[in-house]
Amino acid sequence: MARFYTILAIIGVAVAFTEACTSSSGRTPSWDMSDNSEIYPTYDPGSGAVGVGVEIRFRRGADETAERVFNLIDRVGDGCIDVSEWTSEGGSVINFAELLNAADQNGDEKISWDEFPKADKANKA
Repeated sequence: MARFYTILAIIGVAVAFTEACTSSSGRTPSWDMSDNSEIYPTYDPGSGAVGVGVEIRFRRGADETAERVFNLIDRVGDGCIDVSEWTSEGGSVINFAELLNAADQNGDEKISWDEFPKADKANKA
């Protein structure tokens, strides 16, 4: 009978640990640090390294984020992104040429705010 209670206690502790160590993302083990962040252990079998991962989940509207990104890249503030603005933010000329092919509707070799959503979709494809 003692074995039964020991096994039952071990199962109970395992279930409690699993429930306590599951965050809102469902990753086990992990712990929610706030409504939008969690911390979890990591392991790299190749090197044997053990570490800690942190995930921060941002909750913003897609339109607000797209507009904010567009305005950050459009340094001149003329409502268009040209190749010099793109490369100053770390983009490549080749990548910008691909975006122009996908989104530049009027042939001015710039991405306007109206063309930007199409360019963004082409960039994700």
